[in-house]
Amino acid sequence: MTEDRDYQAPATSGKRRNYYIAGAAILLVGVFAVSQSGAFDRKVQWSDDGRVAKAPAAQAAAAPAAVAKVAEPVGEVRGIVKAKNEAVIASRITARITSMPYGEGKSFGKGALLASFDCSQTKAQLNAANAAAAAYRKTYETNAELDQYEAVGKNEVAVSQANMNKAVAEAAAVSAQLTDCAVYAPFAGTVVEEIAHAREVAASGQPLLKIQSGGNLEIELIVPSRWLTWLKPGAAFRFKIDETGQEAAGVVTRFGASVDAVSKTIRVTADITEQSGLVLPGMSGSALFPQAENAAATAPLKAPVADAKSS
Repeated sequence: MTEDRDYQAPATSGKRRNYYIAGAAILLVGVFAVSQSGAFDRKVQWSDDGRVAKAPAAQAAAAPAAVAKVAEPVGEVRGIVKAKNEAVIASRITARITSMPYGEGKSFGKGALLASFDCSQTKAQLNAANAAAAAYRKTYETNAELDQYEAVGKNEVAVSQANMNKAVAEAAAVSAQLTDCAVYAPFAGTVVEEIAHAREVAASGQPLLKIQSGGNLEIELIVPSRWLTWLKPGAAFRFKIDETGQEAAGVVTRFGASVDAVSKTIRVTADITEQSGLVLPGMSGSALFPQAENAAATAPLKAPVADAKSS
């Protein structure tokens, strides 16, 4: 039995030595894998959400493309067609509406009758005021004639004259009210909205119609404020209407009073000089200024300044 134990001892120590060698090899493989993983992390940048970010070299290559995109000239802006003249027609008296011949969408000429009112009561008041003025005038004339013979006092002549003047003024005030019994168009145009209708009683100051000029149109644009270096009144452009796909020609007439500090834009108004097809107020589209491309081509491009912290 003793000999058997001495014989098995070398075999057991040999197995242990093999185990140690295998463990050391596994440890070396693990260390090598960790070192390679660190080198990979140094080459590849990871974002906060665990996705691979662009390498610095790729970002550097993409920088010129970003600069070119920022410096790309933009000669197209948005705009809307508007009527040059707009008005809300209101009643100046409280009366029943007898006629409104122009409904929504109908066109009318300058001076056309837009609304008329029942002013029979006002006409009766005018007749009464004229009669009173005539009576006071007769009294004054009589007193003035008697005064020549010193048959009446000076005070009575003055009072009768004052009463006559008062009656004449009251008659004139009633007559002025009659001019408000009919509303006439201040310009040629179209009815946009019919707010009141015939046979209704309109209060003083109540809106009746919303009107706008028909063929007298303009375009309102919102352009970058940096365009003020080259954009002047008289600049021509093409305007493509979204609703119809047709094009119109326009020319800049005036600028807005101030620049919007947040959006760095300014309002520009232009006249339509040439149009094809139907053009109505409220239509929108894109205005193309060829001058913007020329101005951008001559302007020097500024590359973005690199951040000192990032470098």
